[in-house]
Amino acid sequence: MTNNADVGIERIREVLPEISRIEDAKLSDAVARIWLRAWRSSAWAELASVPKSVDLPAKRTLVTHTSAVARIAGHMVDVLAPAHGLTISKDRTLAIALLHDVSKVAEFEQSPSGARASRAGRLYQHGFLGAHWMEDEGLDEELVHGVLAHTPVSAVVPQTHEAVIVHYADFADSDVQLLDAGQRLFCKRRA
Repeated sequence: MTNNADVGIERIREVLPEISRIEDAKLSDAVARIWLRAWRSSAWAELASVPKSVDLPAKRTLVTHTSAVARIAGHMVDVLAPAHGLTISKDRTLAIALLHDVSKVAEFEQSPSGARASRAGRLYQHGFLGAHWMEDEGLDEELVHGVLAHTPVSAVVPQTHEAVIVHYADFADSDVQLLDAGQRLFCKRRA
């Protein structure tokens, strides 16, 4: 296990600058603390080394994916809220987007042949650890729901505007990467 005890919030904010786009300081700080907890409890020396998926090339990183999903989701709020006269929280959407895959820090580990699923990754449904860390941090059930509902492996369907937006922002970024890698797209998978 790599010792990440000296890693601080400042480093998390450097690696994921989109966290600073959350205007609510308490929520922004909570998102940064959850990422810090995930990294400190992992064996990853560098957060930027964590893969987006063990099935994609190593250049497809979790940090790049998370940043892209946050930016896509933010733009979707900017378009959808005024277009349909809806009140959609950009801060809450960004928080869900930034935390939707935080559990992958623990779900994946390094091996001699590359990244692979860790014991936690094999035992827990994707998103469970992130949701657990969010509850520990005191985030409300709708934010936790957004993380649990973002993935097609969940039986939970998104029930808030923010969760729906992150679900599709995640699929958009994931499918672009899958298409580039010559793999089957999420949009064409059946439940």
